[in-house]
Amino acid sequence: MRTAGVFGIASRTRWRNDRLLILAYHGIAQDDEHLWDPALFILPDQLKRRLRFLRSAGFTMLPLGESIDRLYAGTLPERSVAITFDDGYVDFYRLAYPILKAYGARATVYLTTYYSEHNRPAPPITATYMLWKKRDFCGRLTVAPGFDFVDLRNDVTRRAVAATMTRLTDERRLPADHKHELIERLAAELGFDLAEFCKRRIMHLMTPQEAREMAAAGVDVQLHTHRHWVPDDEALFRREICDNRARIEAITSRPAVHLCYPSGAYFSDLLPWLRKLDVRSATTCDLGLASQADDPLMLPRFLDHSRVSQVEFEAWAAGVRTVWPRRGLARSA
Repeated sequence: MRTAGVFGIASRTRWRNDRLLILAYHGIAQDDEHLWDPALFILPDQLKRRLRFLRSAGFTMLPLGESIDRLYAGTLPERSVAITFDDGYVDFYRLAYPILKAYGARATVYLTTYYSEHNRPAPPITATYMLWKKRDFCGRLTVAPGFDFVDLRNDVTRRAVAATMTRLTDERRLPADHKHELIERLAAELGFDLAEFCKRRIMHLMTPQEAREMAAAGVDVQLHTHRHWVPDDEALFRREICDNRARIEAITSRPAVHLCYPSGAYFSDLLPWLRKLDVRSATTCDLGLASQADDPLMLPRFLDHSRVSQVEFEAWAAGVRTVWPRRGLARSA
């Protein structure tokens, strides 16, 4: 279809030009993170290819807020695209921003401020990554309840240990220091060099100062909840948004009114809660192009990652991919 020119024709249709493609990214691999979780990390060269294509093919890359305003006003330019990054990993600061700048692309970063302030490796994904890195390990592993002697060469065992560590390190009532202690214990038992890992700041978010530098450079920093959590209690949810907003607005000196649901988690009660909080838009992990028919608090996106081929990316940009069967590769951190 691309060779036959179908992509180019589709991208210029009225149907496509009435819609907004919101691209979603998470991490840019600093080392081998893309091999550990291809659905979460993308290589710098892949991001360059995406942006090179969008620029050369004449797509209009808009800031998120402007693109949403123009979507509902019916004034989108041809082939409009907005670019978003979830969580606010330091690899955005180090790798993604220079690439975006080189291609004249603006981006929104949805920042989880708790892990920005407590600047240590994000516990759940760090535990899973360490288990993958030490997948030749056989021995005692007492940090994970229910396990004693483990053989991580067995994929089933490794996934079971990873699930247990994820549950422990994602426990809401556990203070940040205790979560990091679990990571330290796991690293010690596995023989994983956590000090070097932390020195390289893999799985770390941007610090508030780094986020401030990005905001001063034109990056749009927006809401992702303070603790990367969507509670089902309105008071607790309000606290998540208010804590997140207060910190982001202190960093950027600009309104924080756009949200990305952490881990793509949402439910119907959230919409009236968000309207009370004057949140103007919220993006999901649901696949699709946004249209005027979509509630602005339920906007679909396309999650790009290492497993997405260049031709599939181009099909999504053109609007052709929406008619193909979808694969279950989407993931959010």
